[in-house]
Amino acid sequence: MRVTVLIISFVLMIASGVIAFTKGAIEPVVRNIVYIHVPASICSLVCFGGLFVFSIMYLIKKKPVFDYLGAASAEVAFVFATVLNITGMIFAKAEWGLWWTPSMRLISSAILWFLAAAYLILRSSFNEQGNKANLCAVFGIIAFVDVPFVYISARLMRDIHRPSFSFDSSWQSAALGLAIVATIMLASALIWMRADIEKLNKRLN
Repeated sequence: MRVTVLIISFVLMIASGVIAFTKGAIEPVVRNIVYIHVPASICSLVCFGGLFVFSIMYLIKKKPVFDYLGAASAEVAFVFATVLNITGMIFAKAEWGLWWTPSMRLISSAILWFLAAAYLILRSSFNEQGNKANLCAVFGIIAFVDVPFVYISARLMRDIHRPSFSFDSSWQSAALGLAIVATIMLASALIWMRADIEKLNKRLN
């Protein structure tokens, strides 16, 4: 099943890429990075949502599977938050000549990355499973506080960055839509596989 999800996600990514650089191409060409930036942004928030839910479920149920899924969600969130911030800086440099500005929108996105990194550091700092899982679950819940702030700063707080990106054709919207679906499917498969690896490592230890 996981392989099927991965294959579908890759097919959708290829379709999105083909449309993005043919019928849905944006001028100037650097703006096409939006097809990576926006899906990465959405996916990082979704992964933080997964971390939040799995952390709550672990504290309630005390089942290791929720701890594994939370850890996997944090790792995948870290990857997509990294892509989010890097592509955002590239786009900002091309659009406004600045790699980064101290706007609330960018600060909240940077905090998202640091929270994911802090979770992974915290998790690697403990050996005893029970204490590690409990502390990480609490931190995962607290870390989610930044997610609504990222959304609010993007939509309601005006700064140099656009609150949304308008398209000129339905091809462009289709390319972005396919990229978002593909990225979320990819993240889901990665979380699934990483949780299984975590489970196997626990058994081996």
